[in-house]
Amino acid sequence: MKKLTLFLFISNFAFAQTSLLDTNSILIGEQINFTISNTISKTEVWPTFEEFLVKGVEIIEEGKLDTSENLISQNFIITAWDSGSYYIPPISFSANSKTEGLLLNVQTVILEEGAELKDIKQPMLAPIGWSDIWPWLLAFIVLALAIFLLKKYVFNKKEKERIEKPKVITPADITALQQLTKLDKAQLWQGGGVKEYHSELSEIIRRYTENRFNFIALELATDEIISELKSKVNNEQLASITILLQRADLAKFAKSKPNEDDNKESMQLAKHFVEQTKEKK
Repeated sequence: MKKLTLFLFISNFAFAQTSLLDTNSILIGEQINFTISNTISKTEVWPTFEEFLVKGVEIIEEGKLDTSENLISQNFIITAWDSGSYYIPPISFSANSKTEGLLLNVQTVILEEGAELKDIKQPMLAPIGWSDIWPWLLAFIVLALAIFLLKKYVFNKKEKERIEKPKVITPADITALQQLTKLDKAQLWQGGGVKEYHSELSEIIRRYTENRFNFIALELATDEIISELKSKVNNEQLASITILLQRADLAKFAKSKPNEDDNKESMQLAKHFVEQTKEKK
């Protein structure tokens, strides 16, 4: 497309009024510059425009006034969205000062015969600016504040109002007797598991002793446990637990094999020790 620049000078002054188009022929939607200029005068009025230069010719951007060498000018970026010829009338600065009119031809896109049809391009994504971000940021802050206030003044209050149920602590003697009964019913030694039987029996009594008398019986040797208990139980009770623990040590470490009577006696000694040393209510 050839571009044609039109300079029209119509004036009785040294500097003339002019109107200028980049070209007088464009395609639909194509943007071009339209410039007007005039000599600086206090008696003449500079024209103003709204969204359209004339009906059908839209002003895309209106430039600022530029003053230099006794001449004032202004540039506009214009376009048109329908094909046809548009007459831009003279721009009047006063009754005796105006430009000549211009003709703008707008053409449609001419498709060649047999040309391949192409898909419509997808809309271009505009860059994200602060005006797009701040509503979401404000909504996030309000939501976070609401959650914080609800958690602080509503949910926490309900939690405080809940009545905490006291934890039920099973006495050491009851736990020990339950475990001894379970071990007795398992019949380990009757099935040949003598070592396992005395090992579990020893552990139950050690754990009971630890919980009842508050010292680390599970980590101490038998002699150390007996030494700790001397000031806490009577001689009969001390003798019972001594026999029970020493017999269990022999069965576990010395490969001693207690007989049937020994196995039964150890269970009786264990239950008797627990019953005799349990905490009084």
